[in-house]
Parts: sequence; structure tokens; C-alpha cells
Amino acid sequence: MPLSEPRQIKKPRLSLSCIVCRRRKVRCGREHPECANCVRMKENCVYRAIVRDESTGRVRPVSPQDGDPRDSTDAHLDRHANAPYPEKHSRPPSRPSPHRQEPYPTVPTVPSWEEALQLPRYGDVSVPQIGGSSTTREPSPVPSTNYFPFLNDPLCRDYLSIQRGGRVRYIGRTFWGFVAGKESLSGYFFDKNRHAHPDLPLPHISSMGMFNLLRSLPTKPVSDILLETFLLAVWPLVPLLHPPSLQTDYDEFWDWCRNSESALPSAKLRDDPTLICLLFAVLYCGASAAPAATWTHPNLQGLQKETIVSHLKSAYTTSLSLCHHLEHPTLNTLVSTLLTTPFLDRPFEPMCSLVHISTTVRIAQTMGLHREGTWSTLSLTDKEIRRRVWWHIVWLDVQSSISTGLTPCCGNEASGAVSMVDTHHDESSDIPAGRSPGTDSVTNGPSVAMLYAVGRFQTARLQARIVAHLQSAQGPTQDGFGGLATDVKELLRNIDSIIARVPTQGIPERGYIPSRLANACPTTHPSLYKDDGSQPTVFAAWTRIMLTLMKSETSILLQKPFLGPPDSTNAQSRKSWTSMAQLCVDYLSIYLQLYQAPAFSPYAWFCSSHYGPLQCVFITLVYLHSFQESGETSLARYCVDEVIQHCMAQYQAPDSSPTRTSAGDTDSNSSKTHMPLVIQILADLHERLDSSLGAEDQPPLPLDVIQR
Repeated sequence: MPLSEPRQIKKPRLSLSCIVCRRRKVRCGREHPECANCVRMKENCVYRAIVRDESTGRVRPVSPQDGDPRDSTDAHLDRHANAPYPEKHSRPPSRPSPHRQEPYPTVPTVPSWEEALQLPRYGDVSVPQIGGSSTTREPSPVPSTNYFPFLNDPLCRDYLSIQRGGRVRYIGRTFWGFVAGKESLSGYFFDKNRHAHPDLPLPHISSMGMFNLLRSLPTKPVSDILLETFLLAVWPLVPLLHPPSLQTDYDEFWDWCRNSESALPSAKLRDDPTLICLLFAVLYCGASAAPAATWTHPNLQGLQKETIVSHLKSAYTTSLSLCHHLEHPTLNTLVSTLLTTPFLDRPFEPMCSLVHISTTVRIAQTMGLHREGTWSTLSLTDKEIRRRVWWHIVWLDVQSSISTGLTPCCGNEASGAVSMVDTHHDESSDIPAGRSPGTDSVTNGPSVAMLYAVGRFQTARLQARIVAHLQSAQGPTQDGFGGLATDVKELLRNIDSIIARVPTQGIPERGYIPSRLANACPTTHPSLYKDDGSQPTVFAAWTRIMLTLMKSETSILLQKPFLGPPDSTNAQSRKSWTSMAQLCVDYLSIYLQLYQAPAFSPYAWFCSSHYGPLQCVFITLVYLHSFQESGETSLARYCVDEVIQHCMAQYQAPDSSPTRTSAGDTDSNSSKTHMPLVIQILADLHERLDSSLGAEDQPPLPLDVIQR
């Protein structure tokens, strides 16, 4: 191809470079020796001549078979199969294409963009090196995948930076400051305390404020009762702590308090003062969840529950602010927020809960709880606790998603990135709830608390998938629902197998609870509240009921999208709504036992903001309004009446709400001032139902709220 310039062409200079690896070869003749720099199976390379037109500055390759380029100015382009160059007589573009590599490099000694991005493999000694030239060719925005090796064992891995003070930081490979081999240096970008003296407290924690806050602690006898109540009423439902470690830290703390004038705090407390946050959280939860019978204990006589709870709440929230939890989270502060959330937040306020859950998910991700592959340096106990914390957050995320109709915050990470908690937790590594932490803490048989946790977390994992499918941008598909239906059946079988492992007396999940268990009390029958999988207990009966409710909630979640508008004149609509109403009534009839049986009072706080009963009440109310001529509705009316009355009683009575922590939360002027909006709407629909069924001469009252 002749040059376009009419001027006289100077004699071009010749150099050789390998077609495969593009390494420049010393100037030589037309020999084709084996290229030592080639990384492709050490095949014999073919060299092409690179000539520069000194009049235009362009560089072009010439195949050695085409003759000496010094003898002709009309050299041909290389046609080697591995060379991504145009055919003969084609003219190169005036500027690089955004979708392909520029085939005419300006300086052949500079490696290509693909070579610079190529991930090195172990033992590869011929990785391209960036040359010292001051001029580089323009890189291609889309590197070719032909230059990437197999990624079976990549060098760049996510990293968990373990820092002083109980802090951990997840460093992902996409972080701009992440460089393989320099992971610890990457963690410094998030550590404002990297220059802190190792013998002094961390600067971001107000140590003096934290230790002055200890004056707000109750006396040790009172604290002992509150800790025992926490292990009885809170820990079995949310086992996010390792009780032996908690007990050890608790004992060491009080030993130091007795000798604080002459002794230093333990090394663990000096290194991580956020243990104080966890201590206040445990006592606050124990005081909030304690049933009325607990306050008759001799060590608690003369104390007002509202005063103690309010005092501990203030101390706990102050401790979080003193250690800057949001900027410098630790596992102690994260667990503290998860334990106290049911008692701090106002129930049935979905948007407030949504913001809190999204923040919690992000904090957990910054700590690496969502990536189990980075936990290699942690102990077995720490790994298991991190699994429990992560799956509890996933469960909270699913509950928040269902209560708001939005997609979960955890996304696909909720499915397989973290292993399920230990399903064979039979060793006595956790202190059973309801027994004195200092004496006889070992029980025979599996932990019922862990069986319940496994069932709850497995349910949350599947529910997250169902919600994600329903909220997908493409919309739900029949094939997707078919696979989910199969998974739901498998989950129901798994839960049935878990229920079979929980010892029972009677059939609690069907409403048959022996009076010995139904009327028990923690103060008079402490042995019936321990976490013991070898004999029937109150907690075992409660667990069987809750696991059965999980089965119904999952079935309702999957079937409700197929439930069309209620139409009493349509046989198919009547059949679908009757089937769904029956499922909801069965759910409510089981749920009523959770607060009708006095023995379950220590666990009442857990269901205080649960969406499941409200969803079933709403569906049942719609059914009763739309199909009033249906027969056998007595049980449905009874269940709806009982649940509505129970929900309203929590806010009409000053001291009956399990989440109310002070007298200031009530308003004597109006019993509905602080009643959640969702309960007000359900109560209004219930009143409309009563007036509609009572007017025999009037037509059915339309549901204006529902029709809107």
C-alpha cells in the first residue's frame, strides 16, 4: 500500500517484536528463534518487523515473509492468525476505536493495556513489566479476555483487617485503596487511630466518660437478677452472645469494681471499653423483658420497673455515643444494638425500622459479617457468633422488607455467602437460659435455643428469596414460582424435623398445652425455663409454636400474590379466599396461645412488633366483609376479636405494653395518641364489621379503606 505523503521517504529502521507476547526483540535479521518472554505454552513465536515512517511518525508491522522492509516502502501488513490486525490494503483509523485495541502502537517497548491488566499466576516469571518510556499509547477501555488467565486461585482476595480495640474492618477487592499484598496498609485508610499509643486508650473513645458512666449501674445483687432474667427471657430467642464468655467478663468486671481503688481494669476491658456498652445492653434488656413476677424477688423489692428501665436505657444510649458506634463499630456495640432494638423502637413504625435496618446492614458489612471467607484468623467461637449475628440481621431485613413492601437490603448476600449456624450445637458451650450462670450450667441434650435459631434463620433465607423474586424488575415468573414452591415444601419438611427434636408434653402447636406448663412461673418453676433439650419445658413448648407459625407465614407469603380481588359472585374467587382465610385463622388460633398462657409472659416482648398476626387479621377481616353469607365463620370472628382486643389493650393500659419504658410514653388525654396507625386501621375495620353484621335490614357496608 503506497504512502499517502508525496514527499521522499527516508529509509525506515527495523526492529522485531513477538506477535504473541509483543516483547521487543533485538535488531537482527529474519531469524525466528524461540521467544523466552512468551507465556503461551512456550511455543515458537513468529517475529514481525516493526518499521517507523520517519516522515509521518506512524509505526506498522511487516511480516518477515514479505521481504526486507528496508528494500521497499510498500511493506505488507502481517496476516498471522494471532495478530489482531487488519487485512492488507486496509487503512488504520485516524483515532482509536472505543471497542478495540489500536493496532498501531506508537512505541513498541511499552506493554499493551491487556498486558498491564493481566493477572499474574503463581510461578510466572515472565509477567510484562512497564517500561521506562515517557510516552505510552492510549489504552483500550475494554481489555480483551484472551489475556486473562484462569481465576481458579486469584491473588487478590477480600481481607478482614483486625484492629486494636475489638474493631474489624472489611476490605473488599473493589476498594480503591486495595492492593494485593498490602491489605494491612489498605486498612489504614479507615483507621484514624493508627498512631495511637498502645498503652493508652483509643482516642475516639471517651474512656473517662465510659468509666464515670459505671456509677449508673445498679448494685451487684440487682445486676445479678437482671443478668439471670436476660439469660431466661432474651438470650434463648436471640442467642447472639456466648454466655460463658459473657459470664467471665461479668465476673471480672465486678471483681475489679470491688478493688477499683487499687487495681486496674482487666486487660480485655482496657483494650475494648465497648464491653461496658454490652453490659448496659444486657441489663437493660433483662429489666425490660422481666415479667411482673420477677419484680417480687427480695433483691428487687422496693424498686420500680419503669425507673430502673429508664435509668438503664439512658446509660446504654450514652455509652454508645461515648464510643462513637457508627464510626467505630465493634461486635460488642453491634450486638448491643440488635439486643435492645425491640425495646427501644416503637413497634409498627415500618419506615423508622427501615432506616435502622439499612444502617445495621451496612455496619455489619463494614465488619465483614457478610463474607465468611475472610474469617480464617478468628476462633471457632467468634466465627459461630458472627454467623448468628449475620443471620439475625438477615431475618430483621426480611421482616422490614415485608412490612414496607421494599426489597431487602442484604440482596443476594443473604443466600450463600455465610454458612448456616451450627445445627448440631450439642456441646455445652452456651449457658442454658433460666439457670444461674454461676452454678450447674451444663445441661444434657441439644440446645432448644439453637434449634429455634436454625429454624428461624432457614426461614428467613428462603423468605428473602421469595421477596426478591416478587420485587424483581422483570416481575415474578411461573418458572420462578415453581422452584420456590419446591423450596418451600423442603423448608416445611426441615422445620418439621426440627420440631420433632424439641421435647414435648401435649401438642403445643395445636393448642394442647398441659396446665403444668401453661401456668408455670419463672420464680416458682425455674427448672421449666431452662434451655434443655432432654425434657419438656416452657421454652420448648413456645419454640414448637413459633416454628409452626413460621411454616404458615412462609406459605402465606408465597400464595398471597395469586390471591385476586374478593368477589362473592365468582366461584374461583370464593374458593381462593376461603382457602387463604382458613390458613390465616389457623395461624391466629395458634398465635393466641402465646399471650393467653401465663407461662409465656417472659417471651411476650418478641412478638410485640411482629407483622404476621396483623397480616392474618387484615386478610380475615377482608374475607368476613366480602363473604358475609359464608357459613362457619365463628372461629374466624373469635380469633379476630381476641387479637384486636389484645393489641389495643397494650396501648390503652399504661403499664401493659412490653416496649413501654417510662410513664412519659402515655398520654392520659387520649388512649389512641400513641397507638400505631396499623392497629387503628384494623380496629376501625373491625368496628365496621360489627356494625355491618348487626344491621339486618341494611346492605353490607362497603370497605372504603380497602376499595381505595
